[in-house]
Amino acid sequence: MTDPSFLDHARRARRHYELPSYQAFLRRLGGTMEAHLRELISAAGIPENQSEVEWRIKTPESFEQKAAAADPDDPERLHYRYPVDDVSDQLALRVIAFLPAQVEAVEQALADDDALLVREVRNKGVDHTDSRAFGYQSVHVLVSPAPQLGAPDPPKDYRVPRVEIQLRTQLQHVWAELEHASRYKGAAGSRVSRKFDRAAALIEMVDELLQEIDDAAAAGERREPAPPVPAVDGGAADGAPGRSAGSRLTARAMRSFLAEAFPAAPPSRGAGSEEWIRRHALESGFDTVEALRDAVRSVDAEAIDRTFREGVTWERNQVRCLDDVLLAVGGAEYISLAEGLVDEDDAAQRQKRPRVLGWRLNRLREAGVVRP
Repeated sequence: MTDPSFLDHARRARRHYELPSYQAFLRRLGGTMEAHLRELISAAGIPENQSEVEWRIKTPESFEQKAAAADPDDPERLHYRYPVDDVSDQLALRVIAFLPAQVEAVEQALADDDALLVREVRNKGVDHTDSRAFGYQSVHVLVSPAPQLGAPDPPKDYRVPRVEIQLRTQLQHVWAELEHASRYKGAAGSRVSRKFDRAAALIEMVDELLQEIDDAAAAGERREPAPPVPAVDGGAADGAPGRSAGSRLTARAMRSFLAEAFPAAPPSRGAGSEEWIRRHALESGFDTVEALRDAVRSVDAEAIDRTFREGVTWERNQVRCLDDVLLAVGGAEYISLAEGLVDEDDAAQRQKRPRVLGWRLNRLREAGVVRP
């Protein structure tokens, strides 16, 4: 039974939460956050028709129930002393994407974003592994809007709350919605729970297969095999296009690889940069971590770095380092490929990108890193 003083506390908190000006502020903040997320998703290279963004404001009834919760570590104390400040899902957004790699790309874009400060990341699939082999799958990212977001101001004596962002694939979303509905209908008995576990296992497998299909298509598997890309010493590069056995070059694997291959370089802070260079690697035929690792080994990465560090004031991050390696391995073919990957609507970049890459390739040749 809930402590009566907890219920009084929750009712008072609800009156503050229901203030019309505060509810209007939450709605404006929701619209601002939705527009910003759509920009991040676009910058991450995810097609508009392969993602959805939706948001909701917590109902006063649900807020009051949460405000009355006891501290899980001490049932004699309230969990939320100041609920309007502390409850983190008053405003919650959900991003639904087609593929696991797209979910990972959005998660990375949030981590890199200056307008949103990431406070916590929880992988709900991992949270449930102790009690169930398969179940609810979703990444929950808790953020605080930064001044750069340009969020609306809250009413006097109120603060901008933390915001929860859920990231799921389409299949994970369908599973979660059906599981949620069945629980409220009272149908979540042991037999139904086992069926949901089986469905979750199948969904995980299908998500993985769809990702592999998309990776294969991006790597050009449906095209005729390309001839081996010459290495800098005139021989065939060990990491040249082909179906090397090994780990798929997913977005998560790309982030780990960049840190491994270029430990002295800082990670990129640009939203979606890892997904951008992953696409370039896949289009170049490097569709596994092992293939890309061999490509880096086939060139003198330290000499490339020295060539571009002399007389340069800008930061050479990990994505830029890999872009230079792919340029050294592919040469003119990489310049042509990179030009084709520029957005068709970005005429200025379609002219600039091959020109800059051509200049960089000439620098590598002059330095003796790449043979003419």
